[in-house]
Amino acid sequence: MFIGRNKEVEELQEMFKTDKMESALIYGRRRVGKTAIINEALKNCSDAIIIHYECKRVSLESNLEMLSSIFLKMLSLSDIKFKDFNSFFEFAFELSERKKIILIIDEFTFLLEKDFAIESYLASAIDLYKEKSQMKLIISGSYVGLMEKMMEYGSHSYGRFNHILFIRPFDYYESALFYPNYSNEDKLIAYSVFGGLPYFNSLIDTSKTIIDNIINLIVKKDSILEMELNQMILEETNRISNFNDAIRFISNGKTKQSDLIACLKQYDKSDPKYLLQKMQEMDIIEKYTPINDKSNRKLSFFRFKDNFIDFYYSFIALSPYSLMRINPTYFYHQFVEQNFKTIYLPRKFESISKEFLLRMNFSGKIMPPIMDIGTYFYNDKKNKVNRQFDIVTLDEKGYISYECKFTNSKIGLDVVNEEIYQTKNLEIGFYKLGFISKNGFESDVDRAKFSCFSLDDFY
Repeated sequence: MFIGRNKEVEELQEMFKTDKMESALIYGRRRVGKTAIINEALKNCSDAIIIHYECKRVSLESNLEMLSSIFLKMLSLSDIKFKDFNSFFEFAFELSERKKIILIIDEFTFLLEKDFAIESYLASAIDLYKEKSQMKLIISGSYVGLMEKMMEYGSHSYGRFNHILFIRPFDYYESALFYPNYSNEDKLIAYSVFGGLPYFNSLIDTSKTIIDNIINLIVKKDSILEMELNQMILEETNRISNFNDAIRFISNGKTKQSDLIACLKQYDKSDPKYLLQKMQEMDIIEKYTPINDKSNRKLSFFRFKDNFIDFYYSFIALSPYSLMRINPTYFYHQFVEQNFKTIYLPRKFESISKEFLLRMNFSGKIMPPIMDIGTYFYNDKKNKVNRQFDIVTLDEKGYISYECKFTNSKIGLDVVNEEIYQTKNLEIGFYKLGFISKNGFESDVDRAKFSCFSLDDFY
């Protein structure tokens, strides 16, 4: 079942329709759905010869042999031995002067890791045949850093690709399309745990409760998603020094940038800023500073952007009771459930509320439009008052502060009045207050006066 990604699929389909040479660079982290997008776009594409090769973690010579073998077989050509990728690309592009060929090279970064010069061979072939070839070339890869290096000014590939698609994980709304029959609360729980990777969400069995899915797919020792995550961490650890340590430190509360960098330097002399930058590029973590003081490095923090990694390291990976996972249901109820419900989900409700507000904003349903969104840090040195407002939006009129409540009770006038009292004497100038409630609002709340949203509005 293919879900979402309509714009990406349509862009590739339009590319396939033309008779001129075109090339696309598609990149994004593992399991984000790059190959699924390509395959969906290829449906009903009958006027071209399609060659799809996925590079392997083997030598360049072995990859060249397998790629050329598939290529020649699909074109019913006799066996030819190519001395290198340069000669293969020239042969393929020359042949595409007479035949419309769609050449897809998946996991191209496996080749670049062996020899980045392959990128220059490809660029040369594109330049040489761009006016006379019918080639439709798709280069796809999971190692975001290497793929972006191909797009940097000064690289051989710079400006050579007509289409560049950075595939990000789904947001909360798109992820919910995988489990449409769940209640809105269960949809939020599912996204808070499984995140936005299509593959992870495709494994959810909607005939079972969301908690049963969490237990079977994650909590259970050596579960399919635990093995998937460990493989991903292993790959990135091999590429980037200190990767595992950074995840562990953030899980243990070392989220302030200065503290995190100091901890990482104790374990490795390589530049921790480079590591944190790469983890941000992979959508694993994100850096945030107060919306009202973005230049203040002392108030720079990191947090997990990937919900699955956040859940796994919050409750599973670092648990001192991991031995008890032999009985995953017991482990969940004994060591996960309480903090999951009272700490983890309320925190995720805040981050998903930001996604909701941005989604509303992009669809033109919030006026005036939001120009920025984030946390707001208030420091009154005179009265010794420090406070951080977790969700604050900025528009042309000023700031709106949103209070989130992930409770079973509705938000009533008491909660509203408390927030008014908390902000009344602060020299902030919020021109409006907003409230986001899991279970709606009591009738005594004037929803015309405040910006009010409930979980039902999310979906």
